[in-house]
Amino acid sequence: MIQAITFDFWQTLYADNTELLKIREDHRAHKCKDFLAQCNYQFTLEQIKKAYQITHEMVTEAWQIHRGVPMEECISKFSEMLEINLTPSQANQVKSLIGNSTLLHSPPLVPFIKDLLPKLSDKYQLGIISDTGITAGTFLREMLTNDGILDYFSVQTFSDETGFTKPEIVQYQKTLEKMKIKPSAALHIGDLVRTDITGAKNAGMYAIRFAGVTTEQENEDLADAILSDYRQLENTIEKLMHST
Repeated sequence: MIQAITFDFWQTLYADNTELLKIREDHRAHKCKDFLAQCNYQFTLEQIKKAYQITHEMVTEAWQIHRGVPMEECISKFSEMLEINLTPSQANQVKSLIGNSTLLHSPPLVPFIKDLLPKLSDKYQLGIISDTGITAGTFLREMLTNDGILDYFSVQTFSDETGFTKPEIVQYQKTLEKMKIKPSAALHIGDLVRTDITGAKNAGMYAIRFAGVTTEQENEDLADAILSDYRQLENTIEKLMHST
């Protein structure tokens, strides 16, 4: 019997898109340029964007080898690319500029998930297991708060805080330990087979691939089920339990 459900964040709870990513990139660059000018550092928007791009590439490379990058390391790389030495206070301000760009231009929740969470939380413990990119988990919690859904998730596991990314099973194990739930009684929902589904199955959990945003994936048969509409989640879980 399923006692806990964990969710991925991006493209599972929130439906992000390239247009919003571009808006955030421009917002970050302008705000950071203005802030660094106040600190007597003069850079063009192109220089700022290039430094962010290289920082993002570093995080992506780390993600490929399952390493979570703390925000402090991101800021250090960004500063290195610009050949500047930020004070701790200035580094914190840059961190806030990055996070706030995501909050100000946040993606919408996936359809029907907000109405479903209260019902799910009455039956299951809920958690989040997410890889974070260059936006710290602190700001993702704030996004959840802004949308009125943070309190439904008893545990939130973010890769910048743990130092690991999915499919490392420690991400799942530590989350379930906090929930005091055995893997065999837990289900993970995520959009990526390589990370979400593979990690959950290796950890001994059930796994559902959410295909409502990320529509195509290789090796989908690794998932116990595929779901495109959250209105069908409870029926999908019921069928899954009856088939095992």
